[in-house]
Amino acid sequence: MGIGMLILLGGLALGWSSLRHVLYGQRAQGEVVEIRREGDMYAPVVRFRLPDGRSQEVKDLASGAPDFALGDRVAILYMQQNPEDFRIGTFDRLWFSALFVALFGAFWLLFGAMTWALSRGVDLFVIGERAFGTIAVASALIGVFTVWNAVTLYTGGLRTQGTVVEIRQTRRTEQEDVTRADGSEWRHDVERVYYTPVVRFATLEGREIEFHGSGGSSTAYARGERVMVIYDPANPIDARIASFLELWLPSAVPFAVTLLFGGSVLLSHWARRHWRMPRRTP
Repeated sequence: MGIGMLILLGGLALGWSSLRHVLYGQRAQGEVVEIRREGDMYAPVVRFRLPDGRSQEVKDLASGAPDFALGDRVAILYMQQNPEDFRIGTFDRLWFSALFVALFGAFWLLFGAMTWALSRGVDLFVIGERAFGTIAVASALIGVFTVWNAVTLYTGGLRTQGTVVEIRQTRRTEQEDVTRADGSEWRHDVERVYYTPVVRFATLEGREIEFHGSGGSSTAYARGERVMVIYDPANPIDARIASFLELWLPSAVPFAVTLLFGGSVLLSHWARRHWRMPRRTP
């Protein structure tokens, strides 16, 4: 629980930093003038004007996939005393990291609460049902959000042809446990390669947009392949390849987690009722 509280405080500190810019920062309209690649990361470079007419150029934090495109108009929140102390005024850039860290801390607190309940003699079945029920509800909310985004894009987005310009490879070294024939185990490092298609398309206005598709341990696409793309005309970087894997599978995963954990809760309820039924005498 102590670890969870520390992580939660870190999330609140990140949230306060963004809130400080929202409440006390100066507002300006900026333009994304460059997407700077830093290894496997992409950092947006934004240019905006200060009240005295000077041009200010700033680089935001990099992310694993570009979330802006060249020419995007974005709101900038900056501190008057130091224009380089800024935030891009989108929900993801302002709040996502704070929410992610806070939820991670809440996850630690959940298991801390389970440990505390066990020490107080609470029934293990009850603890498991409460924890699994919480996870099921959280997954269902995430599923509803992802389905809503997918349906909105599918019904309101524009369709066009795009080209796979790159199959991006990401290499990671992971540890794997192997069981020998004699039953002993040993651990060794395994290099895994993940493939992500990078797709380029042109909007109706003629802007060229590049976005990343879903990655995996294999790829169903080849460089130069033509694919159907659905994109949001108001925010063209919000684009997907028009396939079940790219559009709908991310929505199905949270509901699968909900079914798994929610089903476990129902099974636990059934088992408790069954075991507590008095046996009939012959």
